[in-house]
Amino acid sequence: MRRVMKAAGLLAVAVLASAGAAVTTPDLPGTRDEPELLAPNGRRGTSVDLNEIRIYFAGGYGGDWIRRSNMRFVRSIHGMTFYKVNGRLYVDRDGDRVIDAGAFYVPRTGLVLADWNCDGRGDQILLSMRPVPKGSWEGLLKRVREEGAKTPAR
Repeated sequence: MRRVMKAAGLLAVAVLASAGAAVTTPDLPGTRDEPELLAPNGRRGTSVDLNEIRIYFAGGYGGDWIRRSNMRFVRSIHGMTFYKVNGRLYVDRDGDRVIDAGAFYVPRTGLVLADWNCDGRGDQILLSMRPVPKGSWEGLLKRVREEGAKTPAR
């Protein structure tokens, strides 16, 4: 039951985050506490390698070519390194200094999302930059419900 609630909470967060993807910022906020890691990290595999290849040949946001000389270090969190290239945020999830995905921070929800194909929509939740209340997933689910109540109907 706990896993089902966890999955439902993460799905709800993903839906809210993708709806709020229009309001993003290329800057990650500083936090006193360690941000909560929501996605698996440090895994080398076909998904990371294929995204590196796709970005290398197709470019990042708007087809921008990413050169190491243009990569400006932003912050390293949980082994993931964030870079700013031409005002856009990108992430190297496996630490090889090759960008794996686009990324963006949604201040309204406090989530950092990976955008694997650089289309402007979040594909995976990487981090929650807001301090998580004691109680873990119940607190996150409560925050998701509060954010959902504040979202205007379209």
